[in-house]
Amino acid sequence: DVTERQSILDELAEKNAELESYVNTVSHDLRSPLASLLGFSHLLRQDYDAVLDDMGHHFLDRIEQAARTMESLTDDLLSLSKIGQVPLRRSFVDVGAVLAQIRAELKPRLEARGIRLILPDSPHPVYSDPTRLYQIFSNLVGNAILHMGDAPDATICVEVLRKDDVDLLCVRDNGIGIAAAEHERIFHPFQRLENPDRGGTTGMGLAIVQKIAAIHSGRAWVESAPGLGSSFFVSLSRR
Repeated sequence: DVTERQSILDELAEKNAELESYVNTVSHDLRSPLASLLGFSHLLRQDYDAVLDDMGHHFLDRIEQAARTMESLTDDLLSLSKIGQVPLRRSFVDVGAVLAQIRAELKPRLEARGIRLILPDSPHPVYSDPTRLYQIFSNLVGNAILHMGDAPDATICVEVLRKDDVDLLCVRDNGIGIAAAEHERIFHPFQRLENPDRGGTTGMGLAIVQKIAAIHSGRAWVESAPGLGSSFFVSLSRR
């Protein structure tokens, strides 16, 4: 029944809107106590640094690390909730410029890990929202750095392909790889692989990539196996 199906779709859209509104509100409300926590931690370090012993400094470091992780999670939640709310401003984006910016921003992390980042020489323009395209590449390359492990000749390679009316983005690495059972789960919010190098990540990056692909009438997926690296793909429709 067409009427019943439309009613279900309308109800689902309403529930999604309510959930996004709730996430947006919670994200904003968390900012004030987090700012206070980080502010008082800074004052404590500034005014009482000489009084604290090694254990005291350790506890203070843990407090600040946890607060920064929570701050990152709040920012990612807010970003995820806004995707789809703000209309896409699509145009033919200079992918080379976007990737050059990401290379510059990630240079310290790449050099610290000894990772080569190989970018396409003259990628064709991609029909996308510039901000969303930046988020896709930033999250995928950052994710590849995070899960590189101790691979010899550590390399991340970015490709930009075109097939019919679809732009296909690919970020490949020769890192630790991902088991098949995890391929779908890692695109869900708050899901992270067990990895000692992950630091304070929030587990939201791939969920953001997935949602951006969806609003471009595309999808995101991974092809990988343990020990054989990973290839992350994002398709973006030109329609």
